[in-house]
Amino acid sequence: EATATAVAAASSSRLANDQDGSSTAESTSIVGNIPALDPIEFLNRHYTTESQLVTQLPSLRTAVGERAERLDERISNALQRQSETADATRRHVQEAKASVVSLEKRIRLVQAKASQSERAVLEITKEMKRLDCAKRHLQRTITTLKRLHMLVHAVERLRLACLLKPFPDYESASHLIDATRLLLKHFEAYTHRVEPMRLLGQKVTDIQHELRTSLTRGFRVVGFGLVKALEMEEGGADSSLSGKRMRKPPTASSSGMSTSLLPQSSIDSGLDSTGSDHEDEGEQEETLPVMTSEVMSDATLLLDAFGMETRTEFVNGFCTDHLGAYRNLFAPTNIASAANKATSFKLNDSSADDNNSSHEKPPYCLDQMDRRFAWFRRLIRDIDDKFPGVFPQYWNMQYALTRHFLEQTNVHIVALLDGPNKDRDASNATILLKALQKTILFEKEMTAWLQREYSTVFLAPSTEEKLDSASTPDNQVRGDDGEVLEFDESGKAVPANSAEGIRIKYERQKREQQKHGSDAVSSALDEGRAPAKHVPVEPLMGLGSSAFDNFLSPYIELESQSMDEQLVESTTDNGVDTRGELPVLTSSTALFVYIKGSITRCTALTKGKAFLLLYGAFKDSLQKYAQVLSGKLPNPTTAVGGLTISASFIKQEGGSTASYKIPPGGEMTVCHVISTCEYCADTVEALEDLIRDTIDDDYKSQIDMSGTQEIFHDVTAKSIRVLVSGLESRNENAFKSMASTNWSTFSVVGEESSYVRFMHNEIQPFVVSIRSLMPSSYFRSFCDKFATAFASAYYDSLIRQKRISEAGTQQLLLDVYNLKTLLLKLPVMEKETATNSPGKKASTTIAPAMYTKMVSNMFKRIETLLKLVGTPQELLIDVFATQWVGGTALDLQTVMTLKGMKRNEQAAMLEKFGVDPVAALKGATSGVSGSTIMNEHVQALQEKSSDMAAKVNSDLFQMRAKVDDFRRAFR
Repeated sequence: EATATAVAAASSSRLANDQDGSSTAESTSIVGNIPALDPIEFLNRHYTTESQLVTQLPSLRTAVGERAERLDERISNALQRQSETADATRRHVQEAKASVVSLEKRIRLVQAKASQSERAVLEITKEMKRLDCAKRHLQRTITTLKRLHMLVHAVERLRLACLLKPFPDYESASHLIDATRLLLKHFEAYTHRVEPMRLLGQKVTDIQHELRTSLTRGFRVVGFGLVKALEMEEGGADSSLSGKRMRKPPTASSSGMSTSLLPQSSIDSGLDSTGSDHEDEGEQEETLPVMTSEVMSDATLLLDAFGMETRTEFVNGFCTDHLGAYRNLFAPTNIASAANKATSFKLNDSSADDNNSSHEKPPYCLDQMDRRFAWFRRLIRDIDDKFPGVFPQYWNMQYALTRHFLEQTNVHIVALLDGPNKDRDASNATILLKALQKTILFEKEMTAWLQREYSTVFLAPSTEEKLDSASTPDNQVRGDDGEVLEFDESGKAVPANSAEGIRIKYERQKREQQKHGSDAVSSALDEGRAPAKHVPVEPLMGLGSSAFDNFLSPYIELESQSMDEQLVESTTDNGVDTRGELPVLTSSTALFVYIKGSITRCTALTKGKAFLLLYGAFKDSLQKYAQVLSGKLPNPTTAVGGLTISASFIKQEGGSTASYKIPPGGEMTVCHVISTCEYCADTVEALEDLIRDTIDDDYKSQIDMSGTQEIFHDVTAKSIRVLVSGLESRNENAFKSMASTNWSTFSVVGEESSYVRFMHNEIQPFVVSIRSLMPSSYFRSFCDKFATAFASAYYDSLIRQKRISEAGTQQLLLDVYNLKTLLLKLPVMEKETATNSPGKKASTTIAPAMYTKMVSNMFKRIETLLKLVGTPQELLIDVFATQWVGGTALDLQTVMTLKGMKRNEQAAMLEKFGVDPVAALKGATSGVSGSTIMNEHVQALQEKSSDMAAKVNSDLFQMRAKVDDFRRAFR
């Protein structure tokens, strides 16, 4: 009981600390959030001793009692207030329900009155709506009747204009066509439902057809004569063109009028049928008058009124009519059929006899391209004479004629180069190139003539999209990001959606309205007309000449043959060009000069597929030239056994080793090959960039000459191996002299041995002579390879010795020091007089640190071997373990063999070194041959060199990849 009382007191004390004004609900919420009270834990935490608990117990009991009394009082007050307000609350709820029912009744009453009011208003305004609808339809009816009257009147005037003699009034008809088009748009909905409207629309269509028919007939009569025009109508798809207002004269069939077109009759030089045309047309003019230039100019206005589609159709038909003779004369066929076609042209006997020599070959042959272009020039002159000032410049009629002519020429050329009508000269590179050159010159000539005489605007490939956008109805020009631009008076581009751009736009529109008028009807009349402004056209370049692109293989073969002839000459040409930093073979510079000239010749003709084929010929010729350079190197001499110094570096496919012997002075040729390969590799890279920047975009991704560069790098690597092997071969006698010396009986240590002086006399002049003839990077590679090979060969020669005395060891150490000094000077070796020559910058005399470290490490092994050979036998194991770090039992056995130790002594030493006694005795008994040791060391050296070569190749590949990526990013 005491514990429970204490817990209750503690809880009451904690509740007493709350504010007196807090509500019961808040207190209950707070208490509810308090975690469950553990009495034992509470007593242990707040009352550490029993005496403390007993002392504070009365105060806790008093606090809890007071708190309980206050709570009871609050509860009593709440219950009393609730009982007093219960009746009032029930009464208020009943009153609220009654108010809601009353409100609902009033809302329904208002809705009923609103419906009655709406019906009353609709009844009042019914008649007003009816009158308003009648008024609106009456106005529309009156407007429609006015438009119908205007349409009927315009159609009647158009019919009368069409019936005028001798020619319809084309100018008035052009305006009436615009009016009828605008008015007919208002009756489109009734054309198929109202029969009179359908008949009226059909009448307009018939009148327009009649106008187009008479217009086309008039232009044909002017261009070809009456009889020829009739024949063209009879042979055409529109049979209604013949037999109306034209009658064929009785003598038409015998008068030869079908050849009245000047270009047909004057296909060969010196022929002119103008006079005969005028004589034969005398009777025709009495039957039907010929349209004058003024009438034809008005006719062009009518064609503009018909719309762009009709104008384009007329232009295409005009070009087709006037180029019909061209198709008959120059279409590829056999000579007999060409002769039959030629008889349809008006050629008198004398002119035919005079031109027999010119008909030795048909006019459509490749070597007769000039006759095609001369024919077209005469056609243009004839059209200018017959239609002077008729066609507006914005029609681009001369451009359309030229384009149709070049497109037809393209078809003819393709047929001449491939197919059943293939020209016998299609494989003749000379004739093919002349034909291509003449075609390109004609395209350039026509382009310049159209720009000069007719202000023709041609699209440029880079600005085609901008010009297209500039020719839109809104005349909008967009920037590179697609934003619409406006231009101020100074030509500065301003965004159209900016404040300045909006101001410029409205000022421009205001000027246009003042210039062209702001009448809405006038602007509506222009709707449907062909635009009367210059529209940029596609360029003429390539329309005809592109036919040759797929058939220039004879030209490529000719270029390849010329380069092959140069390659044959280069096999015997050893001339050297010394004008550059390094001397190179003149055959390489001559080859690249020819390649550059070939690129210039080809790009002047085409930059497409033929250029790609020529690029392939360049790669093939350069690879052949790399073989020529490889052929200038000495032939290898193969050796299966014996001492082969370069065995670790040069191997043939058959498994045997090969070495190279360079004759005196031959090292200069090898150096020239190296510098030439370096020059070719660098120039090939520049050549690749030139071709990629010049060739068409469709073929840029196919340009890659990295393989050709690798071939030249391979020849360079082979040349360096040849130099290393050649220098080693020159030292073979010195190595033989070293091997023949009896070092076991050597007793006196003197100066350097004779074989060392022989090596010095061979190595120094050789290195000095090649240093200035090679790039520094390749010379450094030569030094590395030769030093490695020389050190390996010297070590192999040492371990081949049977026994070396202590004095011989000292002499060999002296020789090794001299050879090491010689090899350390290889990268900086030069002529003695070179450093003293005035005006020449002194070169460095310190070898690269990496090279010095490499040579020192290789000779350290040789020096350690010789020192161990001279070490007393009792100290050999300790000194070997100290000086030869990582030395194996095989190395120790090699040292003991060179010391001349007996087999049982070697076995004891090997057992002391830690080798199993049985294995040591077996190894000492069998002995270690010099060739076995050499082969093992050679194999280890090969593995190291292979790893190093692989690493170098990987680094070079990554470097080239980074350079290529940078070059592409820069472009």
